[in-house]
Amino acid sequence: MMKKMMALGAAMVIVLAMSGCSSLQTATPNDFNGQKTVPVGTSVGHVSATNCGLYLLWIPLITGSSENIGSPAFLQDMVNTRSLAGMVTKKSKEMQASKVLDLTTQNASGGFIFYWRTSYASGNAVK
Repeated sequence: MMKKMMALGAAMVIVLAMSGCSSLQTATPNDFNGQKTVPVGTSVGHVSATNCGLYLLWIPLITGSSENIGSPAFLQDMVNTRSLAGMVTKKSKEMQASKVLDLTTQNASGGFIFYWRTSYASGNAVK
């Protein structure tokens, strides 16, 4: 019985450790190999955001924080288009861009009662 409880506890620790991730990455015009990435304006860079989390039915258990990138958020639904678009536009503004072109988002999920949800967003930061 004790071994089963320890195995269950270890499994829960692993699930929690792998849950709730958010990341934000950028590429600058130096990374574009001399290619133009926007039809108008001056490109400041490309911004890509990812967020994922573990849900029980529709209740978010642990997700990545869209406000504190790289930190977990408990019982907060941050794996959605609204949060990811906010991450991309906030970073774009920090890069001194005045607009974001070609903002795209994608959402995916898998599971049944417990399920994993992932959202992606990216856009070109432009002056």
